[in-house]
Amino acid sequence: MRAFIINRKGQNRMYPYYYFRYPKPGYNPQQQSCWTYPQAYQTYYHPVHFYRTLPAVDPQMFMSSAKKMEVLMRDASTLLVNMAESKKFSYELMSAAQQSNKAAVENLLKSTGISRVPSVDYTPDGLRLHFESDKEDPQKCCDLTLKLRWM
Repeated sequence: MRAFIINRKGQNRMYPYYYFRYPKPGYNPQQQSCWTYPQAYQTYYHPVHFYRTLPAVDPQMFMSSAKKMEVLMRDASTLLVNMAESKKFSYELMSAAQQSNKAAVENLLKSTGISRVPSVDYTPDGLRLHFESDKEDPQKCCDLTLKLRWM
């Protein structure tokens, strides 16, 4: 059962608080002009435009971030190739991760020859590798996260 509110004119209102957002019952925009219809019952909203000035474009930080990301991508690619092609490596990595042997997982990752060893989180069904650009860099410009599932 819907609650109706009766206004001073004796009209029923279905939406007591937000009735101004809905068109009046029986309103047909093809038959009536929006400009002659009350503002509260118009069927569309006027967009609000915010004008602001943007700073000048300086691509230096963007370019240095892209160069650092190349190194991360190269390390991630090397690691993924080893995981995809070596069944022995993948087996050892999975078993060490499932046993929560963090030292063995890090040693296996270092043995691939990558320059930056990622931080490793593992769950019973997968592995998450998080590469960061530089730990000493005050502006953390770029990160790369790989999520791999084995279940």
